[in-house]
Amino acid sequence: MAVRTNTVWSSPAEPEQLRPFRIRGGTRGCLLIHGFAGTPPEMRGLGEYLAAAGFDVMGPLLAGHGLTPEAMASTRWPDWVASAELAYETLRQDCTEVFVAGQSLGGTLALHLAATNPGVKGVIAIGAMGSPAYFRDWRIKVIRGLKYVVRWHMPPDDCDLGDPTALRLLHSYARRPTVCIESLLQLLRVVDRELPTISAPALIVHGRNDRTVDVANAPHIMQRLGSADKQLVWFERSGHTVTVDLEHDALYAMVRDWLTAH
Repeated sequence: MAVRTNTVWSSPAEPEQLRPFRIRGGTRGCLLIHGFAGTPPEMRGLGEYLAAAGFDVMGPLLAGHGLTPEAMASTRWPDWVASAELAYETLRQDCTEVFVAGQSLGGTLALHLAATNPGVKGVIAIGAMGSPAYFRDWRIKVIRGLKYVVRWHMPPDDCDLGDPTALRLLHSYARRPTVCIESLLQLLRVVDRELPTISAPALIVHGRNDRTVDVANAPHIMQRLGSADKQLVWFERSGHTVTVDLEHDALYAMVRDWLTAH
């Protein structure tokens, strides 16, 4: 497997773009967690929209992210959870209520926070993973040994976004540590067991054209969730990162309305 050594990022990024953000717009808080090997800009547009609608929003940077693939390789899923937990507790200090939301891994972490923090007001999972069962790559079955032989995974260059120009907003590692993919699978096993224990209202969102996270994850999460108030919404023209794709305006408005209703 070839390793791209000429670049760290899938798209060029300025250091300022990779930092966490906090936009104070009100007393109700919403945590916005980015995806695996990603960065806060993929959530910033939604954050600015929600802040303008009266929410206090925070987009943390997960441990090992926004630096180098080598930095990520030294982290595991408890480190990513700790980053999300710290941001959640920071929002709780200033807000009367806190919702948790995320994209991809961020959505999975949001579900974990909802399972482990009874005070979470509601959870929004966008393009989230809910079970390791939906990873189709044969290498997943041998990853325990493979990680010693193949240190890096390079995601395919094909773009599943309905709007390919939106790639400029996605700054993710051009190579991902195999050990972190193994750790991600461990997190998914934990979250899959936790889903029935979640009671907070839940909004599950998935792009119908997602080729990064199998679309079967969305109904799996929906079925397993213990929440009495839960909803699954498909975005028919979107790929994996709905927050920046063709239908992002509709997503923003829907999230705002759902938060306001809860």
